[in-house]
Amino acid sequence: MFKELITVLLFVNDIRSSKEWYQNFLLMDPIEDLPNFASFLIGSTYFNLHLADALSPHSTGGTVVYWGVENLQITTARAISMGGSVHRGPLYVKETSRTIVQIKDPFGNVFGIEC
Repeated sequence: MFKELITVLLFVNDIRSSKEWYQNFLLMDPIEDLPNFASFLIGSTYFNLHLADALSPHSTGGTVVYWGVENLQITTARAISMGGSVHRGPLYVKETSRTIVQIKDPFGNVFGIEC
């Protein structure tokens, strides 16, 4: 039986720059910081950055993880001010009564935010 989402792993081409960007965007230090890996704890979910390789290359699109945020507009503006861009949205999802936005970070990775 599934209980909860525990870990999200994002493969990146530049671990140092990606770690620094997410550290500033999330306003938190990583709980683990290695040459090829960085881990952040957001709520009870581990958000991990791992250096891409031949088995797990960097790509844009595919699976998108959505983080719940307090204010969609402020969080979107913050991402844009830091070099990110809106990849898709905002889009109101009537079935969940939530609005979602997909953000592309400066390195081409896509994640979602919702409120």
